Amino acid sequence: MEIKEDDSTLIKLETACSDLKNLLKTSAEVEVSLEKMDKKLDIFQESLTTASRRVAPLQSLSIAAKALDTRINRAVSPALSLLDSFKLTESLQRRLLDISSKLSSEKLPKKRLKRLKKYVDCVNKLDAAINLISQECEPAIQKLQEVVEFLSRTKATDQYRTHRLKETLMTLKALYETEVDAMRFDGLLDEALLSLQDEFEGLLQQLRHRNIGEMAAVAAQSEVDTAEEEEEVVAAWNLGTELEVEVLRQISETLAANDCLDICIEIFVKNATTTTKMKGNNPND
Repeated sequence: MEIKEDDSTLIKLETACSDLKNLLKTSAEVEVSLEKMDKKLDIFQESLTTASRRVAPLQSLSIAAKALDTRINRAVSPALSLLDSFKLTESLQRRLLDISSKLSSEKLPKKRLKRLKKYVDCVNKLDAAINLISQECEPAIQKLQEVVEFLSRTKATDQYRTHRLKETLMTLKALYETEVDAMRFDGLLDEALLSLQDEFEGLLQQLRHRNIGEMAAVAAQSEVDTAEEEEEVVAAWNLGTELEVEVLRQISETLAANDCLDICIEIFVKNATTTTKMKGNNPND
């Protein structure tokens, strides 16, 4: 009985010893694997460090390139906007010539007044466009000049891009020096303002020479009950139709906005004085 127990204990010890040997062997293998993994991790970390050193300058270049693009775009955007304003001005000038041609050939008074109203609107738009160019031109040229000088000095971008920006700058300078003042003082806008002065005087003369007798006849044919109402109708005709008054108002405002208020007043006073003299010479008054 004791021998069997000893054999069982021995077997257990041998099994435990075998398991312990296997565990030690496995531990040794794991240790070797860990050492190999450490070496691989060291190599991987070294590769990451090398890659980071190589990428860092690229990141800096990318950031610098974005900053440069932003700086160039900030300088170019006003210049492009200015060129668009020049295109708009050119389009308005063509439209003004077209309306002027139709206005000259129009014979019907009411249609002519409507065309004249469109003409005044176009003059106002052209005036606003030229004013916008005058305001935007110098700042746009200055910003573009600064970025061109920066690129030429630092060589921060390719020569082709710098050359294109220089050409744009030269174009804007040429337009500013030759076109802006010409558009305002010697161009189509100046001619249009002179034409509006003539139209303003012509409308006032037309109202002045309107036959009061004919207007009275029209009033008599209208549905009026009293002589006072008839006089009101005649007075309304004498002052002008609603469209005539509106066009006169628009022309006077346009002339006043372009430093022609004194001329506008002079024309009005001259016609008012002439009308007063005509009434004074009328034996029926």
